[in-house]
Amino acid sequence: MKSIAILGHFALGRQQYDGQTIKTRIIGNEILQQYGEQNVSLFDTHRGWLTLLKLPWILLHLLIGYRNIVIMPAHNGIRIIVPLITLGNRFFHRRIHYVVIGGWLPQFTKRYGYLRRALHHVSGIYVEAEFIANNLRSQSYKNVIIMPNTKPLHIIPDSELPISFEEPYKLCTFSRVTKEKGIEYAIQAVNECNKRTGKRVFELDIYGQVEKKGKGWFEELMSRQGDEIRYKGPIPFDKSTEVLKDYFALLFPTYYEGECFAGTLIDAMASGLPAIVSDWHENTNIVEDGKTGYIFPVHNVKKLTEILLTLAQTPEGTIPIRQNCVRKAPKYQPENVLEILTSRFQT
Repeated sequence: MKSIAILGHFALGRQQYDGQTIKTRIIGNEILQQYGEQNVSLFDTHRGWLTLLKLPWILLHLLIGYRNIVIMPAHNGIRIIVPLITLGNRFFHRRIHYVVIGGWLPQFTKRYGYLRRALHHVSGIYVEAEFIANNLRSQSYKNVIIMPNTKPLHIIPDSELPISFEEPYKLCTFSRVTKEKGIEYAIQAVNECNKRTGKRVFELDIYGQVEKKGKGWFEELMSRQGDEIRYKGPIPFDKSTEVLKDYFALLFPTYYEGECFAGTLIDAMASGLPAIVSDWHENTNIVEDGKTGYIFPVHNVKKLTEILLTLAQTPEGTIPIRQNCVRKAPKYQPENVLEILTSRFQT
């Protein structure tokens, strides 16, 4: 009998950069490194309906052959995987660890009573943030554990952090490209700064995968921009610090309802990059205002613009912010975060 099975959306062989896939791969790879291929098996749910047809047999195989089963289903998978595997586990008594990616679960459990009941029978529900844990605990869950988001990133050393800055200051966004991530707000703020100063004081590069359903919106938005606003496409998550370290600041004006512990904030910290974020969900518990970044009220483009104009007047003020970022970044390295999960494995 092997020790660990990991079931999730790995999308093996495909270039996908969404948070669900990235975190699934990170956790799978880290556990493989720690325990070795002889003790760990990965099961990919990427094939959609084909996987669903085979799912009862896959779950039976996991229950028979593994002591610990880590599951990372998203919205569609959770409704089937959790009830089936907890039902089967009445006979096998394995440790089932459900790693939640994002902040959507509490609303989901309120909608589906059968799922709400099934989740009481997993060994642990690992959530990224305190507000998610508190919400689930208010629904009588006693198996909730907080495990922050994580990324295996190269942390920029202090010696490589910039100490001088020149206009135009380069800003970036680094997330899925969708309206709810506040991309349009970032563009509006940069354009307003340049308008008020009468010069190109800021430029903005947009990184990330454009969501299919928002492609028309984004193309229309970009058609109205000058060359100081650029779309640079997606980049692999493990290359992020190489790109982000050369920027002045990262903008994250999100109001996405399912936002939790956004991975882009880990990228910013490891890159020594001040993050300017909306006070949305977990952002205010990750970014320390004035220490590792700056916080503004959600949807408030005026305040975002004011923060940028203030930074443009005293760019050297970001130097201690950058130093604080790289010193905090190791906290979110996989070997530190995943100990919360692996310490609960049955050996």
